Amino acid sequence: MIKTSPLSVKTIEKIAKEVRESFNIKLDEAFPILDYLNHLFYKGELGIQIIDDNDHYLDKKTVALYNASDNFIYLKESVIEEVDNGIYRSNFTLAHELFHYIQAQIFKFDFYEVETRKAYEDPEWQANEFAGELLLPKAFLVDDDIDFLASHFKVSKECVLTRKVKKKRREEKNSNND
Repeated sequence: MIKTSPLSVKTIEKIAKEVRESFNIKLDEAFPILDYLNHLFYKGELGIQIIDDNDHYLDKKTVALYNASDNFIYLKESVIEEVDNGIYRSNFTLAHELFHYIQAQIFKFDFYEVETRKAYEDPEWQANEFAGELLLPKAFLVDDDIDFLASHFKVSKECVLTRKVKKKRREEKNSNND
């Protein structure tokens, strides 16, 4: 298992907000993740390689991968096709990989092979938290219209439901700690 520098939910939310601000995207707008990645690519800050779905560089279950050593995001063609066809789960995948870039290139996090770790030291957990907040800011999780939120913020219904459940659990945990 891999461990990295710890991050809190609040810190991850702040990072997501700063990324939105850097691209002049308001909190109530869908974040154009593919445009943002292309922006980084054209500025020479990040490499992006589209790979045929049958290429063996990525295993069958892996649709995207950030490789810190060469500063590239490798994406299967199907990810781009899903984004182009309005299948929004791929936006989450792209935002997740963006955070791995942020961890490695902006924060210069180190990654260690360990036997145990805290949840907040898990780079995958951090990337998932970031992707959720970047694409669907928690301020909008009060809306109960799952279909509207998914459509408006260009995320999957699963993303909306997962974000709502996590928000509720955190609120319950915080109220029990009072």
